[in-house]
Amino acid sequence: MTNFVKQLKYELPKSNTEALYKLASVLNIPKHHIQGDPLLIAQSMAGTILYRSLDNQSKQQVMRLISRLSSGHLKSRLITKCTDVLVNPQWGEWSLTTSELKEVLQLHNDFNRWSSLLGANPGAYGVGGSAWSIIKQGASTGNVVVLIVSIALIGIHEFSYKETQKYAGELERRK
Repeated sequence: MTNFVKQLKYELPKSNTEALYKLASVLNIPKHHIQGDPLLIAQSMAGTILYRSLDNQSKQQVMRLISRLSSGHLKSRLITKCTDVLVNPQWGEWSLTTSELKEVLQLHNDFNRWSSLLGANPGAYGVGGSAWSIIKQGASTGNVVVLIVSIALIGIHEFSYKETQKYAGELERRK
């Protein structure tokens, strides 16, 4: 049987309970769902974290471990997390390899750098300018479009900032 806990990139506390709580925190699973055999739970959660990068035989092993859990809530959550990251790996930053995390982080950092070269946030300038134009001249197709695009730019910039924080936090957690 593969020891999935040893394959993790996280430094886990020595206490079994604290180690389980840390893994639960990584997977965003409430502590009250952690019920049953601690070793089985630890292996199941570790296997869930690694699931995306495992070969088919190891994936089957993870699913067998999860199916042996006594808590239906925990079982359901872990299966969902395994399948979610197959659909979209970024739904679980914990499922990304360290190199994938660095790649995504670089993409967001580049976006934020280019955005800052255009101004602190070009969307903010556009909102202000187009709002002033609408107040002064009335709504026209041109200034309404600029307002909408500017609001979208603010949203994209904010999304990128939050994603940067999320991925940087995951890299920090692995140190």
